[in-house]
Amino acid sequence: MTDPQHASAAAPLESTQPGPSAEPQAASAQEEDELQDVYADYGVARAFSLAASILDAGSGGLTKTEIRERVEHYRSFGEGQSEDAWERLFSRDKDHLRSCGIAIAEPAADRDDYRYRIDPDDYGLPALPLTDAERLVLTRASQLWAGSRTRSWLEQASWALSTESAASPRFEDQAGALSFNLGSDDEFDRLTELAALDAGTVVGFDYTARGAARPSPRRVVLLDYAARGHWYLIGHDLDRDARRVFRLDRVHGVIRALTPQPRLTEDQRSAVAGVDARAAFDGFTGAEDPAELLRGVLDAHTAPSPRLPRLARAAPARQADPAHRKVERVLSIAAYLLSSPGVRPSELLRRHQITPKQLLKDLLSIQQSGSFGPGQYGEFIDVDPAPPLNLAQFTEEYLPADEPITLAMPSARTGDVLARPLTLTKPGALSLLIALNTIIGEAEAGVDLWLPAAISLRGKITTVLPGGLQRAATQVAAGAQAQTHEVSALREAVRAGTCLELVYEDAEGTRTRRVVEPAQVYIDGPRIYLQAWCRLAQAPRNFLGSRILERTALPEEPISDQARALAQAPVEPPQPPRGAGAFDVVLRFSPAAAGLADRYAPQRQRTHADGARSIGTWFQSREALIRLCLQAGGDVAVLAPAELRREVLDRARAQLSELTA
Repeated sequence: MTDPQHASAAAPLESTQPGPSAEPQAASAQEEDELQDVYADYGVARAFSLAASILDAGSGGLTKTEIRERVEHYRSFGEGQSEDAWERLFSRDKDHLRSCGIAIAEPAADRDDYRYRIDPDDYGLPALPLTDAERLVLTRASQLWAGSRTRSWLEQASWALSTESAASPRFEDQAGALSFNLGSDDEFDRLTELAALDAGTVVGFDYTARGAARPSPRRVVLLDYAARGHWYLIGHDLDRDARRVFRLDRVHGVIRALTPQPRLTEDQRSAVAGVDARAAFDGFTGAEDPAELLRGVLDAHTAPSPRLPRLARAAPARQADPAHRKVERVLSIAAYLLSSPGVRPSELLRRHQITPKQLLKDLLSIQQSGSFGPGQYGEFIDVDPAPPLNLAQFTEEYLPADEPITLAMPSARTGDVLARPLTLTKPGALSLLIALNTIIGEAEAGVDLWLPAAISLRGKITTVLPGGLQRAATQVAAGAQAQTHEVSALREAVRAGTCLELVYEDAEGTRTRRVVEPAQVYIDGPRIYLQAWCRLAQAPRNFLGSRILERTALPEEPISDQARALAQAPVEPPQPPRGAGAFDVVLRFSPAAAGLADRYAPQRQRTHADGARSIGTWFQSREALIRLCLQAGGDVAVLAPAELRREVLDRARAQLSELTA
């Protein structure tokens, strides 16, 4: 099945390595190769080919010599490379597959056949039959997260746990109507890094405290996690000899376990032994002295308007995935495609939150995965429709067509095995357990009839978590309790299933009285929204909790079908349309607040050497922008327009004068 297109899609190899064995056989293929600007990921295709080759060999397995002969990317490993170099490559590929949950059995030293095997019965997640009630809870859990990548991880976890084609049941009541988006995607990435570490581990990272100009190194004993609008690490700072709370969006660079681990003094061991870090966090509000906040605003705006930085078009800032994560993603995409009659590219982009270029690389990597059988004929995976070899054609033709993609494996038996979900990814397991623990923690025994199903589902999931993750995931999940008095009151209003009369103040300070039909409570970082069907606007609306001045229950007026339908739909972060009165601004976010910039839809941006971020964006309301700057205490400063910068300064001076009078 090898052909010029497969050969030209392979990653370019070093000059010491011969190219793939198949040569272009037509001028058109050669011309297409000249236009190629996206290539398969050589390491990913190689690891995929290794798994498929061993599985295809069945119970007999393969010797190391047979593996090197059959796996295409081992065959083409350069003749000038040493045997030790190939052994290191082979070991690395095995480690990547094992990190994905694929158990490659090492040959026993006392056996004559010395073969590598993968037991098909042990490949991927074991069957996990779910009841209708448990699938209902799984559906609700997947709606709970509103963050983009976090929701996609949870969707993948839900598919891995419940691949039945039957439609999931629906909630018929409002009892679980809570959604949240805790922190940013970057914060959740930090959380997954920390989840791999045991409590008591001494970690090192660079941290920008509020008001600091640049990051400083920290050495911290990891104690616990918590969430209050953002994700926090609770730890004992060894250099300051005190317990500290660190916001994860203010961490820069890699969080690493220090090697060797520092030896703690007797006092330090006493300080971290038996500490109830969560109880200590309960008194933490993150609130600061209003006068100090206003002085920070003055410091940030008193200087003359600075020269505007040169901004570039905003694009999602994503760190390159480590090699094992790439392998895991491509194997997961292949499993999803093999288990489905066809999946549209748009769904793959959404589920995995990757760029079009990365999706093209992944599809080419799948297409380049294959092996050579005993007859030395290359057998590769067929991707239909075949992806083009350049990004322009992929984005201008392939993606707009959005035709369902299917895979055809050379071996149907191997394809059936590879179609199984691999495992619960670390982000997927974390997000799912956080969602379930939130549902369980806020349910009422005897009132919420699905509570036993949520508990049993959690028990089943913990039996299939990747090794070592169960404790960490449960610990992280316990830190996600976002319950406050305001959240409790709004959720109670949703549970009642009746209308509310609100006195609401908008961003401009205009007050209105309106009747709303509550649907869901949405926690977006530090902000709390009531999503409801508004009878005044005759449309869905998101009401910021801090702007609800009065709330009166109307127990005689039940909510309508529109509100009930709204309660069933996943919540999206509020994104008001740009109206006629919108204006453009340039804002500077200090290093300590740089992670918040993404919440304000940057159109253009620049990250500075000290970690600060400048963005060009727009606001619909001058008052909303001024309030943002005043509440940020100097962490958000207006750079342009100059008159708005002066207005923020004048407002800060006036309010500080009132406070200190």
